[in-house]
Amino acid sequence: MSPLIRISFFLVLFSFIVSDRVGPSAAADASSVRNLGDYKRIPLTSVSGPESLAFDAGGAGPYTGVSNGQVLRWEEGSRRWVEYAVPTRDRNRTQCDGSAVPAVEDVCGRPLGIQFHRETGKLYVADAYFGLLAVEPGGGAAARLSAGVEGQPFKLTNGVDVDQETGVVYFTDSSTRFQRRDWMLSIATRDATGRFMRYDPATKQTVVLLRGLQFPNGVAVSSGGDFVLVAETTKQRVLRFWVKGPKAGGSEVFAQLPWSPDNVKANGEGEFWVAVTSPARNVVGVKLDGQGRTTQVLRRRSPSGTVSEVQEINGTLWLGSVESSFVAVYSRPSSSPSPSFPPSASSSSLPPTSLPRSL
Repeated sequence: MSPLIRISFFLVLFSFIVSDRVGPSAAADASSVRNLGDYKRIPLTSVSGPESLAFDAGGAGPYTGVSNGQVLRWEEGSRRWVEYAVPTRDRNRTQCDGSAVPAVEDVCGRPLGIQFHRETGKLYVADAYFGLLAVEPGGGAAARLSAGVEGQPFKLTNGVDVDQETGVVYFTDSSTRFQRRDWMLSIATRDATGRFMRYDPATKQTVVLLRGLQFPNGVAVSSGGDFVLVAETTKQRVLRFWVKGPKAGGSEVFAQLPWSPDNVKANGEGEFWVAVTSPARNVVGVKLDGQGRTTQVLRRRSPSGTVSEVQEINGTLWLGSVESSFVAVYSRPSSSPSPSFPPSASSSSLPPTSLPRSL
């Protein structure tokens, strides 16, 4: 680690500590704190960093982007991960497969946010180095949709979501100065070059909706498509950009948090899960209602790697992490029904996974 990166790390750590002492202004009451218990793992082999998770229209998955540039799909029947997509046709498998080295991310790709458009079956990918990508149904090499806007190339394409009614894609570029491997510098210097954008598949045009943001991150479209939430990591807040109604085109602070937000996911019930990083790493997520109020705080027993995404499906929580080598799954209490999941997908019983090069 270079001296500059080392200094930046301590600046970032200091900012987390100071912000934590401000007090949890957005914290929910004790009755709404959910302590995570035992969890199941879907481990990865040779790769790491399942930053974001997606499920297709048929409920299959999860799909996730990992450190070597691949998007993988979990196959329940064979209990293994298989390759679903790669960022480019000329990706060098010898150099990239199994890689977890940041130095080659600009060659191999690094998919961060991912989301399906259920009607078309397309998977949209925010690749930190290659920009906004789309993968056709069935997988394969992605097509690049947007690599920059207004003459400014993307440096750190990060979060993405799709309006399921219109097909419009919303995504973020966290910085025009720093690439993903230098993300700490962006936060430590309070770099305010991030942008939030819209891509319209019908016109193939990319438009900047918000600019001057400090590390814009996760994106989530509301259930009615009235607004889109954008996590602004450095400022520890979530913004709301209005798409419809009298405030259309305007934005406001949706929630000010005592922690740093990452990905944002709608749960289909008018609520949103925001993955967060706290100094002690014991708080990993907060649930916000439609007015930005914190209704639940998610804690775990002991600190470990950061959590980059919390996604709720039928009461089951799926957790992604840009650091870990597995996807974590927290089911409902035993008294409540839980969605189907491979019975052997616990950390103790799942066999080593494989990474075939093709489906």
